[in-house]
Amino acid sequence: MIDADDQRTLVKRLLKSRNIASDTLHPSYLLGWIEHCKHAGILPDDAPEQMWSNIDLRELYGVYQAELMQLERMDFSDLLVNCVRILRDFPDVAAALRARFDHVLVDEYQDTNPVQHEWLTLLCSEHHNLTVVGDDDQSIYGWRGADVRHILDFEHLWKTDEKFNDAVAKVGIHRLEENYRSTPSILNFANAVIHVNSNRHEKALRPTREDGPMPEWLVCNDEYDEARKISRFFQSRHDQGISWKDMAVLYRSNRQSLALEQVLREEAMPYRIIGGVGFFERMEIKDAISFWALLNHCADSMHLLRIVNKPKRGIGAKGQETILAALASSGLRAAEWLDIVAKGGGEAIASKLQPLANLVCKIRADIETYPDRGLIALLEQSGYLESLQAHGQLEAESRIENIRTLQGYIELTLTEGVTPIEFMDRAALLQSGEQMGEQADNTQNNQDHVISLMSLHRAKGLEFDSVVLAGIEDGLLPHQRSLDEGESGIAEERRLLYVGITRAENCLLLTSARQRRVFGDMHYPTPSRFIKNIGPDVLKREQPMATPIRPVEESGVYIGANVRHPSFGEGVVLELEGGGDATRISVQFASAGMKRLMLKYAALEVI
Repeated sequence: MIDADDQRTLVKRLLKSRNIASDTLHPSYLLGWIEHCKHAGILPDDAPEQMWSNIDLRELYGVYQAELMQLERMDFSDLLVNCVRILRDFPDVAAALRARFDHVLVDEYQDTNPVQHEWLTLLCSEHHNLTVVGDDDQSIYGWRGADVRHILDFEHLWKTDEKFNDAVAKVGIHRLEENYRSTPSILNFANAVIHVNSNRHEKALRPTREDGPMPEWLVCNDEYDEARKISRFFQSRHDQGISWKDMAVLYRSNRQSLALEQVLREEAMPYRIIGGVGFFERMEIKDAISFWALLNHCADSMHLLRIVNKPKRGIGAKGQETILAALASSGLRAAEWLDIVAKGGGEAIASKLQPLANLVCKIRADIETYPDRGLIALLEQSGYLESLQAHGQLEAESRIENIRTLQGYIELTLTEGVTPIEFMDRAALLQSGEQMGEQADNTQNNQDHVISLMSLHRAKGLEFDSVVLAGIEDGLLPHQRSLDEGESGIAEERRLLYVGITRAENCLLLTSARQRRVFGDMHYPTPSRFIKNIGPDVLKREQPMATPIRPVEESGVYIGANVRHPSFGEGVVLELEGGGDATRISVQFASAGMKRLMLKYAALEVI
C-alpha cells in the first residue's frame, strides 16, 4: 500500500511531467477529487468529466491509477474499491469471504460513504448477520462523501427477504437513549434543537445525572466583545476549580479563532488550537503579511524569500540563494532593495522580481487611500489570490476568508494608531505560539492543561466540562454554503450544532455578535435559525438578539440601525434606554468604538 507522503510525491511527479504548476492545480486538490470519486465507487473510465483550468482531471485520474498499477501499490481508498470489485465479480471468492465473516459489526455507521455501504451489502448479502451502531443525528461529514440515508434507510434496506428461512433474524432497531455525559438541562436543549430535523429516527436523549445550570446565550457587540465574554466565562469556571483542560471553544469557521487568540493571550489564559494551527501561523496569513510588510517598508529577508516565487515566477532554490546574497551584500532592508529592483537594479535573477517590485511601488504611491494599506490590492494584482484557486473551491474560499479576516484586523488595528512596524511586532508575538503568564509556565511542562480551540467538526467524540459555542448566527451556523444548498445542507448544519451541544458535560454557553467584520466589511448578522425560537425554559438569554424595532418617534432610529455621526463616523445602534428627551442611545462606531449618547443631541443620520 502507498502512504500519504508517497501519494503526494507521485502526484507531484505526475503533474511536473505535464508541466502543470502547483499554483495552477494543487496536488492536494487532485488527490481530493480522486478520493471523492473512489468514495463513490467511481473508477477512471466512469468518472464524470471534470475540467480545472483547462486540465482534464479525469485523464489525470487514469494516469494516477496506471502509475499505482506499475508500482504494484494501492492507496487506502483502493482497498475498499477493489474489495467491492472482488465481491461483485468473483463469486467463489465472495462466498469464501461471506463464510469467513459470518457476523459483521460496524461502528459510526452514519458516516459510511457509498463504496463502504456497497461493500457491506455484498459481504452480508447471504447471511444478513449485520449489526451497526450509529446516530443519524451526528452525521456531519456529507462533504467527505458520507450519506446519512444509509442509516436512515437501514430497516428498509435489510428487511428479511422471502428467500431466507425463519432462522434468519428480522431487522431490529434498538434506541440507545440514555446519556451519561451531560446534565438534563443540556440534553433538553439538544433535544429541542435536533427534533426540528424531519428526516431522522425519532428518539430523545435521557439523562442519568443530576441537573446543572441551564445553557445560556449571550449576545455580544462584536467578535472582540464576544472573545472577552468568553474569557470571563472561562475565568469564572476556573475560579470554581475547573481545570483549563476541561474547557473548549467550538466554532464553525477557523477564521473565528483570531479574536479569541488575541484576547486569551492578553488575559494570559493558556490555549491551543486543536487540529490546526493558530491564525497567524497559517500559510496564507504568513504569505499575506510578507506581501504587506514589503509594501509598508517593514519586511526582512525572510519575508521576501517567502513570497519571492508566489505565485510562480520561475525562481528556484538557486535563484533564491542568489537573491538572498544580493540582498545581504547591498546592506539594505528587503523593501528598500526591492525599490532598486523596480528601477532595473540588482542581479540578473532580480529581473524576474521586477514586475512585483513595480507593482509594490505603484500601490505604495497611493497607500494612504487604502484602509488596509494596500493588502488586498497587492494580493489581487500580484495574482496571489487567484493562485489559491489551485487548492480547489472550498479550500480556496477558506484561505481567502482568512485573508479577508486579516484585512479587517489590519484596518481595525490601524485605526487605533498602531504603526505598520508595531503591527508586525504584534503579529510576530501571536505567530510565535508562546504562552503568556504564570499559567503558561505550567502549560509548557504539561500541554494538556490548556483551553482547547477547535472547529465543531474536529470536536466530535470529545467531551469537556465547560463548552462555548461561538458565532451562533445565520451565515456561520448554519454556514452560508449550507444555506445555499437548501434543506439538506441546513439539516446537516443543525446536526453539527447538536454535536457541539452534546460535547458539554456541565456548563454550556452560546454566543452571537450584533456586528462582525467579514471580508473586511462590517456585517450585522441575525441569530441562528436553530436557536432563536428556542423557549426560555430551555435556553437562558442574557438579552434578546438585536433586531430592528419600532423607530423612536421623529428620529427614525432603532436598534440595529446603521447610523452616521458627524464626529464618530458610521456605526450600528445597539441599545435604546429611556424615552422622550431623556432617551439615551448606545452606538458601536467602526472607528471610535462604543459611545453612549443623548439621542436628542446626537445628530445621528440613519443610513
